[in-house]
Amino acid sequence: MANKTININVPVLARVEGEGALELKISNQHIDELRLRIYEPPRYFEKFLEGRDYYDLPDTVARICGICPVAYQMSAIHAIDAIFDIKATGWIREMRRLMYCGEWLQSHSLHIHMLAVPDFLGFNNVIEMAAVYPGEVNRGLRLQSLGNDLISLLGARSVHPLGVRTGGFYKAPATAAAHELLQRLKIALADAVDLVKWTTALELPDDNQDFTSVALRHTEEYPLNEGRLVSDKGLDIGIAEYQQHFKESHIPHSTALHSLLDGKPYLVGPLARLNINHDKLPAETLALVEQLNIRFPSNNMFHSIIARAIEIHFVIIEAIRILENYQKPESAFIDAPVKAGVGYGCTEAPRGILWHRYELDNAGKITSAIIIPPTSQNQARIEEDIKVSLESLGLDKNEDVLRLHAEKVIRNYDPCISCATHFLKLDLQRAEVHVTQAASLDKKAIRRIKVIGIGSPFGEDKLGWDIVDLLIQDTSRIWNSDRELTFHILDRPGPLLLEHLKNTDKVILVDAIHNTRHTHNLIRIGIDQLDQAGTLISSHGLGIKESLLLAKTLGQLPETIILGIEASIDMTTQEMESCKEKLIETIKQELD
Repeated sequence: MANKTININVPVLARVEGEGALELKISNQHIDELRLRIYEPPRYFEKFLEGRDYYDLPDTVARICGICPVAYQMSAIHAIDAIFDIKATGWIREMRRLMYCGEWLQSHSLHIHMLAVPDFLGFNNVIEMAAVYPGEVNRGLRLQSLGNDLISLLGARSVHPLGVRTGGFYKAPATAAAHELLQRLKIALADAVDLVKWTTALELPDDNQDFTSVALRHTEEYPLNEGRLVSDKGLDIGIAEYQQHFKESHIPHSTALHSLLDGKPYLVGPLARLNINHDKLPAETLALVEQLNIRFPSNNMFHSIIARAIEIHFVIIEAIRILENYQKPESAFIDAPVKAGVGYGCTEAPRGILWHRYELDNAGKITSAIIIPPTSQNQARIEEDIKVSLESLGLDKNEDVLRLHAEKVIRNYDPCISCATHFLKLDLQRAEVHVTQAASLDKKAIRRIKVIGIGSPFGEDKLGWDIVDLLIQDTSRIWNSDRELTFHILDRPGPLLLEHLKNTDKVILVDAIHNTRHTHNLIRIGIDQLDQAGTLISSHGLGIKESLLLAKTLGQLPETIILGIEASIDMTTQEMESCKEKLIETIKQELD
């Protein structure tokens, strides 16, 4: 292959969030061209914020990302607090750390178990892996669920949470709810220890590189919400000085901006945090790291998976510490008068530093906004890493080997492409309505059935939600004495769907199936008709099909029917109503 030219094209990157591709041209054992293309539409999210009131900010920016909404809320709230001269201390500061612990826990757990580890164990996806490692996959689901519940404790729900406001929170959690989570965290500590041991036993590539790590650093604690911006090459600045050293620029092959530190790529995220802050880990976590002979700082990017596991152990220890001292306060927030000014916020999202800058006028309206997410900061480093890593692997390898290794490198960063391109997608994650039969029968004789509408609040995608609403209004016609009916509406539930499949005998999923035709056919799909062909697994995108296949592999799938109508964007109102009638009659037949 000495004089051979190879063009490698990965048109769709699997197990990452968002739409991206890799183009690679190798000529005479040299990489001539390498482009990590991010081709999602530019999001221009900051422009959507201009003219909004400051109090809309936390709920709005939470919708940038379904996997790290807390990070966006916290960076935004710190910036507004700074403008209003609010100093969040005591209970409020601790609760912000607690909520962030939940986000790290769910995000890291999902990435390790569902996105990254299949690469190192030789599986195409987590569904295949679950057949061989069901205990480990279930552990990942338990930890992720616990992280979601920590977020919900303060945010009312785990995706696009609503509880955060300027100066604190709208409502303090009940003491009983905090105590219940404390007990679950103590039990989960054993899972965290096992996870660290498991990741350190993986056969990871030995791929040391010279790169710059950047993270927040705090004098007294492992950083989540606060600190100075520090690098392992001597940078030490306040967050307001960010733009004096970090510069964003447009790259023609990407809709995400590239960010450079003094003209060079740099790394943010769990490995960078651990490289800079390993001495700030709690004693229990440090003891575990020393026991397993893990050494940080590390210049091997593949150690990121170990860093995530260590941070899971840290956030569980931290959450236990906070909740052991929990007392409900008289007020969950600090109030302050509105005023004009410029404020900065920088916190540690699961994937790295998330920097915000806002300017408010005298009425508290946003006049300008800048949001720089971790993935855009890492993109130049990812491209640099792919080049060095492939050259170290050997460019004489066959195309499939080179392609798989490049994908491993990219997934190692857990890039959130959708965040990096700044597109607003306003969607409600979950609203639930329960209608439960009150029966005098023995509960063991009652058949438990769930009807779940999948969709969003918009257009034809609202079909599944509308069906559930109509069924709730007409439950007298479909109730029987020998069953318990529960109704839900879910928006892109991902692996959270598995929680809704528990303690259930039968599930009916209702959804719109998009097409460009006008057939409006009713589709009925049984679980046996699903296969693994074309599965798409990512941070946000563990879809309905993938979630059901995972539940089936783990032996956690009840009898399941998927009902849908082929819906097009230009459906008339009459056509939509006709579709709803078809679905409702079909569901009633299923229930009968």
